[in-house]
Amino acid sequence: MRTLRYALLGAVWLLALAAAASDDPGRIDAYVTPYYDSSGPVVNVGKYSSGLASTNPAAFVATIRRMKQDWNALTFVELYVGAIRLYDLGYRNEATYWFYSAQYKGRQFGLMLDQKKIGGMGSPAFELYHAQDAFFELAGPKINGFAYGNVDALVSILHRVQSGNRDVENLRGAYPGVAFVPPSEWAGINAGLNKSMGEFAASVTKQKSQIEKERAANGTAAKFSSLRSRPFPGGL
Repeated sequence: MRTLRYALLGAVWLLALAAAASDDPGRIDAYVTPYYDSSGPVVNVGKYSSGLASTNPAAFVATIRRMKQDWNALTFVELYVGAIRLYDLGYRNEATYWFYSAQYKGRQFGLMLDQKKIGGMGSPAFELYHAQDAFFELAGPKINGFAYGNVDALVSILHRVQSGNRDVENLRGAYPGVAFVPPSEWAGINAGLNKSMGEFAASVTKQKSQIEKERAANGTAAKFSSLRSRPFPGGL
């Protein structure tokens, strides 16, 4: 299991060069039970749920700012939902940062999870383990479709995410009822994950010209060319 875990470290970050889905590029349609349903939106991620779902701009911004104050304690589910809502409301650079922070935390969760104690449907570990892939697959095409339009800005965000995750927070506190590998292994696993993100950022920089060509060829550049990002107060 340990060999498999470390083998995965180099493959957790994915380039999104394929054209994104054909619907509205400025909105993410996603349903990840029981956490998020874009049709409401309906949010079920704990104390920030009502604020994240709010259609009142001031209430939403205030919720995001409170979450940023509690940043290190946020789960990857809260970060993914925050990323989706930020994107839908036009704060797309901030959404990109939240999305890659969520991806980091989600991969960290999966790598440090005790696979022997994941349980079955209905168990916290099982639901969260599959939710992290679902959120990535549903939110990734739109957020990356926008983000890869400015590779330099994206790489800067990737480095920021990497820098902010040098240490491992209290996983047991963030995910009650979930069994993880012994804490003595956390630092080593995270160091490998962190290193792989730096390597991913370097590969994105190296492939900048190729990314731009492929986006132009498959229509992604044209599709997302009209999208802009509103500056988030005190953020990106």
